[in-house]
Amino acid sequence: MVRILIGGKMKRILITGAAGGLGICLVREYLSRGYKVFGADIGSRPETEKLLAESGGNYMFFETDVADSSSVQSLADKVSSETEALDIIINAAGILRPESENLLEAFDVDGSRKLFDVNALGPLRVVKACLSLLRQGDEKLLVNISSEAGSMTTHADYVNRYDYCMSKAALNIQSIILQRYVKPEGIRVLLFNPGWMHTPMGGPKAPINPADSARGIADLARSLREKPLTGEIIASGMFWDYDGKERPW
Repeated sequence: MVRILIGGKMKRILITGAAGGLGICLVREYLSRGYKVFGADIGSRPETEKLLAESGGNYMFFETDVADSSSVQSLADKVSSETEALDIIINAAGILRPESENLLEAFDVDGSRKLFDVNALGPLRVVKACLSLLRQGDEKLLVNISSEAGSMTTHADYVNRYDYCMSKAALNIQSIILQRYVKPEGIRVLLFNPGWMHTPMGGPKAPINPADSARGIADLARSLREKPLTGEIIASGMFWDYDGKERPW
């Protein structure tokens, strides 16, 4: 493993949704790049324990419910006890309810609250609790995992998934507002559509290996972070597919 050092310090990253799907692939990717990784998810899995054992102390995992503010604050406190700064935060936690597939007549609107709490409000909780750590980092990069489902123009012509599509659109506008707020401090906010991945959420027919998506996101995040955050750029250059194509809003 190659350790990436800035001023003699390892780079540090916090990844939510770290126990499965894209999240655990992002954990593996950033460990391979020499980062100190802090992972958070609702619970651990056998692969989590394996990574913890193999990481040589470079991976720490915290059980966290991003839908619960006290749980997220506890995460921030635990990370703060281990490091004075974070270089990158990646909000990869997300859910899709089976009921989301229902057409309007059978759609449970009230049941959508939990999904919004995780997909849209969860990232905001994490940023609010951990922003002070990101401000002290060197890379100062915030990544929110969105979806083509959040695009107003390229949302795959869904006639269902109201809550999922709406939650990702909410995450997108949240990210624009955040970028406007933190831009004076040199913090860059990026959104990525990871593609239709072969994960428990994406299903067995999905064509994209989540490890490939994670690698593409990490590469693109690095290259985009190297571009100066100047001028009036806010919404442009923020929303990308994992393979480097800019995604229309």
